[in-house]
Amino acid sequence: MFSLFKRKAPPAPTETTFKTRVARFWEWYASVADRYYRTIEEKRVEELAGEVRQHVNQVIPGLAWVFGPGANEQGHSLTVSAEGNPHYELLAAYWQKQAPKLPGWTFYGSRQPSQHLDTAQLKIGEHLFEGKAFWLTPTVDADHQRLNLTAWHPLFPKLDDRTRWMVLFLMLDEALGEIGTQNWIGRVEMNDQNLAGAMPLTELRTYLERVHAQHQWKKGGPGESVTLYRLNEERPGELRGDIFVGSTAVKALIGEFSAANGQLKDPLAGTGADYVYIAFDIGVLPKGNEANARGEIEDALMAVLGPAAGGQVLGGAMGRCHAYIDLLLFDGANSINLVLDVLRKRKMPAGTSLNYFAHEKRGHRLIL
Repeated sequence: MFSLFKRKAPPAPTETTFKTRVARFWEWYASVADRYYRTIEEKRVEELAGEVRQHVNQVIPGLAWVFGPGANEQGHSLTVSAEGNPHYELLAAYWQKQAPKLPGWTFYGSRQPSQHLDTAQLKIGEHLFEGKAFWLTPTVDADHQRLNLTAWHPLFPKLDDRTRWMVLFLMLDEALGEIGTQNWIGRVEMNDQNLAGAMPLTELRTYLERVHAQHQWKKGGPGESVTLYRLNEERPGELRGDIFVGSTAVKALIGEFSAANGQLKDPLAGTGADYVYIAFDIGVLPKGNEANARGEIEDALMAVLGPAAGGQVLGGAMGRCHAYIDLLLFDGANSINLVLDVLRKRKMPAGTSLNYFAHEKRGHRLIL
């Protein structure tokens, strides 16, 4: 019997998969949760820092974390943050979704809005910043479904640009949460005086709720909403070099891959997760119904990857010669085998390939 694949699968990687890392973390955390709860109640939280940092770094090196109040101010929470890294945001969301139910604990995959914004403070060097001292002039950008802001604070003239931007966005995160700021805030400018019609930062959340009620814009968490894109410059003869239109849940991946001319350095290096894409002859899709037919394959992939917590579909694209489906895989060879099983059952044509976005892993490509 002939092998289904012209090229054998690469040897099993020695790197621990992201799914395994997360499972080990939650097994550990369940064993210490009661002790941690008591320690925080006794206001000795600093004693936990080294131990937590070690285990968080084993999931994603350098991931930020913090203890805080639980949901509805009940119990305690552990929050991790990708700190603006769009590739780690999906990993942090996966981490949170795999969390066990532990009495008294809430877990978040991104910084949450402050429940006490009117008293929120941030100290940078000798300067103390209060949430109520920031004034914002919002304008609605209906085309991009966002708010553009002009911001003012009396201390801005005393700060360098980097510190001003850092302080402003930290306080926006206090108001809207980390993902809320990314989803809702568009262009931001700073002004040297408080403009007429400005509102204090403490009123931004209420204002945004009114805008949302009026426009009914749909926003989701990391990986839950897609962006359409078009590529005007083709690279003939290269996979993905023929793409003219696509959709993605991770704009940064498409932008960085395009900017690197296909020579992308692995943005998930050291995490045990992988960005991959399936490429196949676009001619097998029914003419005039290509997107829906590709969507059926995407649905079949999610039907096996989702229940196995093995990965997720990020989007797809149409090219002159090929169609593409982009995936984020969490469980290494196990996830790959699930994908390959779907391709077998769908009877994908010869030449269909599973490829890595990372240039370093290009040699792991598999071809039907």
